[in-house]
Amino acid sequence: MRYRQNRNPSVFQKDMEELFDYTVEQTRSITAIFSAEDYSVLYISDNAEELLGVEKKDYLGNIINLLEMGTRDNRPEIPADIFLDRLNPGDSVEADVIRWTNPKTGEKKFLQGHIKRNIIEGEDIFFIVVTDKTDEVSRRHQMQEMIDVANAANQAKTNFLANMSHDFRTPMNAITNFNLLIAKNSENPQKVRDYTHKIELSCESLLGLLNDVLDMSKIESGKAKLNNEEFALGLLLEEVNSVVAFQAKGKKQEYCVHAGGMQQDLFKGDKQRINEILVNILGNAVKYTPEGGRIDFTITEEKALTTGYWDVKFEIKDNGIGMSKSFQETIFEAFTREDKASTRGIQGTGLGMAITKSLVEMMGGTISVDAEEGKGSVFVVKLRLPGLSQDQGKFWSEHGIRRILVIDDDLKECEKIEMALHDTDVEVFFSTSGYRALHLVDVSDEDEKGFDVILLGMKVLRLDCFEVAERIRFKKFRRQPIILLLTEEWEEIAEKARESGITDFLTKPFFMSTFQQIITDIVNRNLQAMQERENSIMGMRFLAAEDNDINADILTELMAMEGAIVVRAKDGAEAVEMFEKAEPGSFDMILMDIQMPVMNGYQAAEAIRKLEKEDAKDIPIIAMTANAYADDVQKAVKSGMNAHVSKPIDMRVLEDTIGGLKVNNEST
Repeated sequence: MRYRQNRNPSVFQKDMEELFDYTVEQTRSITAIFSAEDYSVLYISDNAEELLGVEKKDYLGNIINLLEMGTRDNRPEIPADIFLDRLNPGDSVEADVIRWTNPKTGEKKFLQGHIKRNIIEGEDIFFIVVTDKTDEVSRRHQMQEMIDVANAANQAKTNFLANMSHDFRTPMNAITNFNLLIAKNSENPQKVRDYTHKIELSCESLLGLLNDVLDMSKIESGKAKLNNEEFALGLLLEEVNSVVAFQAKGKKQEYCVHAGGMQQDLFKGDKQRINEILVNILGNAVKYTPEGGRIDFTITEEKALTTGYWDVKFEIKDNGIGMSKSFQETIFEAFTREDKASTRGIQGTGLGMAITKSLVEMMGGTISVDAEEGKGSVFVVKLRLPGLSQDQGKFWSEHGIRRILVIDDDLKECEKIEMALHDTDVEVFFSTSGYRALHLVDVSDEDEKGFDVILLGMKVLRLDCFEVAERIRFKKFRRQPIILLLTEEWEEIAEKARESGITDFLTKPFFMSTFQQIITDIVNRNLQAMQERENSIMGMRFLAAEDNDINADILTELMAMEGAIVVRAKDGAEAVEMFEKAEPGSFDMILMDIQMPVMNGYQAAEAIRKLEKEDAKDIPIIAMTANAYADDVQKAVKSGMNAHVSKPIDMRVLEDTIGGLKVNNEST
């Protein structure tokens, strides 16, 4: 580069130094020149003190102290003077990246030095350029973390596929082998019943595994949606407890439910998803707790600061195998399972807790776990739900309930039930003594009011609960009361209870919703019997569109067992053609599969509704499909279908659906 000859050398040198300082400041690098003889600094850029946090006076006389600051990760540190002495004039070297902490600001950086030794005008000197590599190192670390995460995810998915292969094969092998056993023992009804029951359990297991995979897929794709509907917490818990209590009983575990002092029972939210969350956690508690263990399920609630909302807390505690602290950090991640001797052989996909956490967070709630290996686990789920008015309206008067007697030696249980009915027109009496309760029954009948419902606890002072029920049954009342037994488990005592005069069972803990539900069930039994008769499909004729031969054979056989006739179409187009050619009234209803070749179920339903045929607009069409999500149901309705039944087909559900459509058709 050429410069003008008349330029003042001293001014030119000053300008060049300023330009040099400006350049190193912009690139956030430091440049220095120091003597190879005594390491004194001959030049250093002005930004050194600011970037390094070390005052110049501390290293101008000897730069070695500055060079030895910072830490190196790659290899043991070599004293700076020895490192420099190894360089010959003309040599250059790129030093290791060091981690540097600014002693003034505490800021952490990554720095790298480039050093060159040279002889200039007879003087042995070193040039050093220190470059800030923080951004580059940070990006490299981020990339490595992303690679590690991706590798971990790939490994997890590999493990997941291996587990899934094993878990799917287990029930499939059971189904195959039990089918072979049925064929060999076809003349032994007892063995056939036993084998078919085990096949049913294996099918449920297989379906559960598949549902986990589909649920996770929906959540990850953002297609999972929450329903916002009115539900009773008591009824939800009754459903949950019926499933979990059965599982716990199979392992001889003690399953205890605690729900004292519940004020609010009616909420708005996604009942099915909450059910799924609780069954998943409680199911795991049963699964990972050895035989004879204990599981405590505690439900509490309190008014939230937000008006109209309640904070509902579910705590599940067990004394099972627990888990390690490290696994607690990853338990809610997809495809993760703790691999240790106590968990091997326990079936699972590694998706359950990931799905659970996703559902909880979709509802705006929280989930946490505290566990210790060998001592058990505690899961806590907290949900904030809008509470709904629990106005009883005319429920009690419409069902003829004016007086209730509670008989239980647990005074708190009696008071809790009395408080639950406090805002109603129902009179509530209670007694802890069996003899006093019988006296109250006699006195109440004498004043011509009597008790409409008697809630009887398992433990009563001085008299056995069954004896109390039997004595009441043999009394001659103007109106015989409904006697409900308050119990945690009723299966084993059901026969004895009914023989003593007990009408039905009310499972603890007490919830108003479950109480009202059982009263409704008892009062409406005659109506239910009539509805069951209406649900009969005897003599009905169905057009069924089903492309799968096996599914079609099973459906035809099941319907034939109930006295119905099924005419099969192999795809949607054939179903439309067969219906169009048939005489009006030839078919009572159409059963429509969705995923079929030529024309799918939605298209076939739309085509049938457009036909110029007498019954084309009115014939009930029922969708039968494995697609059981809310948006799939909506698609079925939009295409002109009347109802939706998910596969695998449950005949009770199908019959109820058919019965409902029959009633609607007859009423119109």
